Amino acid sequence: MLRFGSKKNYKTLAIIGNGFDIAHGYKTDYRSFVEKTSNQSLDAFRSYCEDEDSITTWYLFEENISKLTSTLFMRSFSDDCDYDAARADIAHLKEIFNDIHELLLQFLRTETASKQIKTIPSIKKYLKRKTKVITFNYTDIAEEYTNDIYYVHGSIKENDILLGYDYRDEPCLAQYEDMCWSKTICRESLAFRRYLRNELHLEVDSPEYARLISSLETYHHWDNSARGIDEDANTYIPDFDILSNFIHQYRENNEILNISYHRISTIVVLGHGIEADQVFLNRILRKCKNLKKVVIFRYDGESDSSFNNKANFFRPYCKRIRSVMYH
Repeated sequence: MLRFGSKKNYKTLAIIGNGFDIAHGYKTDYRSFVEKTSNQSLDAFRSYCEDEDSITTWYLFEENISKLTSTLFMRSFSDDCDYDAARADIAHLKEIFNDIHELLLQFLRTETASKQIKTIPSIKKYLKRKTKVITFNYTDIAEEYTNDIYYVHGSIKENDILLGYDYRDEPCLAQYEDMCWSKTICRESLAFRRYLRNELHLEVDSPEYARLISSLETYHHWDNSARGIDEDANTYIPDFDILSNFIHQYRENNEILNISYHRISTIVVLGHGIEADQVFLNRILRKCKNLKKVVIFRYDGESDSSFNNKANFFRPYCKRIRSVMYH
């Protein structure tokens, strides 16, 4: 069973993105990853892109996942295309993205292993007691400030991360393979893997773990198809009861964070560009009914338009927005 427990009280919610790592001297940006990684899967992904040089950030990389999967899906239904060949390309793309997950984990371990973190005073002012941190990074750099952290997209320590695109209207007749990189599906899958490891205490290399992961994928195949989950699913999907109970509780009780949102008065943004996770962040902000202030950290040389784009995202929820420099 999922454990939600009593809600915790915080006054400040900190949102961390890739710019936080960079401010601490870590080159964990997308271009550094590409420049320092030589691999056939990464080359194959780049060959699919029409203008790979224009992909300069993780947000643009994830946006390109959406474009590629959508393009290949539409191609599979065009009159002048071989349907089976198009579906084979979609399957190949899935293999590529799975490999990129592993490549990214290796890259991040190498990048963070040899550097000593120097904390930044202006950050210490905000990452303190009564602050809940949600990080979209995979590194543990934020733990130099606090241990009260929720890793939205997994972490190096877990050896489990996700990459995907933000919400989109999925095309009619799309199958699981066409949408399996939606962050909605990826986050649910990550939550299930955490459930298996932390609640059921299954070893990642155990047959039981592998069987349940395979069953979840089958469940998602059915759930994201015209067929849907029917009354015979328990016959065809192994461990259906475990899956069904987990998914029901996850979707019913998914509060994102187990906190009292109405007590949040300040949101602090450290290095998150906002574009990549707007659906997720909007769900949080709609719950913060008593938000009084938003603090957005800026980096040296950041344009006013970049800062204003972030500020404009928060203005419907809070009028008092200020900027702070990393120092």
